[in-house]
Amino acid sequence: MLSKSKIYQVIYDYLVSNEGIKNLDDLLEKWEATDPTKASSGVPALITLCAALRDDMRTEANKASGKANIERAMRAIIKNAPEHMRQLQGAFVRDGKQYACDGYRAMRLNTPIDLPAPPVPCTMDIGRFIDEARHNATKPLETPTLGVLKAHIKTKKAENKAKYGKGANKEKILWDFGEGRPVVNAAYLLDILTAFPDATITYSTLTAPLYFSHADGEAILLPVRKNND
Repeated sequence: MLSKSKIYQVIYDYLVSNEGIKNLDDLLEKWEATDPTKASSGVPALITLCAALRDDMRTEANKASGKANIERAMRAIIKNAPEHMRQLQGAFVRDGKQYACDGYRAMRLNTPIDLPAPPVPCTMDIGRFIDEARHNATKPLETPTLGVLKAHIKTKKAENKAKYGKGANKEKILWDFGEGRPVVNAAYLLDILTAFPDATITYSTLTAPLYFSHADGEAILLPVRKNND
């Protein structure tokens, strides 16, 4: 049975040699890795298949290197990037470190992993925002365990479904760090802690980004207003 890498190589070589696609690498980075069976026939279907295979091989490589949870978090951030901010729709490397940002949170990895790049170069200085948060955030917060955080989200989802019915998904689930401390989007917090489960969390004010420090990298997360504010 042919491996994914061999099938990828055969299709890649065909697209370059027989179809004359010289910028295939750039095209694959920008191509959405959707279900190839739903793509139009011919070359577009082959490019979609190639992009899907590349995406699967990246995930397998990151899993093998023990970076599956970090990849999961980075992809969640990338997926949440606004449609009009194409420069955030991928992970990019700057000065040897890899970044992902969606406007609400950002992660910086010390060692880049295999992830798709944004369709256009990112011009935002996300590193500066992380550096500023690291400098300003000096007050510690208790890092919730993944189990406690997941249970909180699950409970709130059930409560929201009982209260709001079909509109439950529109209700944001929050995590309150306590009286006089920040409140954040619980799902966004879970993504970061999935990658950095034992991160040290600090903050400066109720409106400034929270800062996460971990052996594998750093992250920041914008707080939200409490419901009674």
